[in-house]
Amino acid sequence: MKPGDKDIFPTRQNDISPLTGQKGDHTMMQHGMQPGMEQKDMYMMAVLEKLTEEQKKTLMKRMLDSKIMMKEGMIKHLQFELETKKMIRAML
Repeated sequence: MKPGDKDIFPTRQNDISPLTGQKGDHTMMQHGMQPGMEQKDMYMMAVLEKLTEEQKKTLMKRMLDSKIMMKEGMIKHLQFELETKKMIRAML
């Protein structure tokens, strides 16, 4: 970005980043975060504080498993889409 260009993601100077704990100098889309994700992170931190180490391990494992399942589903969808496009190409 050049000096004088308008920032499409303006910084929120008075907000505190949940990731760094520092005031200002972060954007809504920092680290791929979507609007509302900061509240979710704060909620998760509060929940994690109340859990035992065994419960934390179980929860983290389930969260990772759900992400893996989501990515596997995405891969299957893309494979199906690719096969469909190859069929269409063969038909034309």
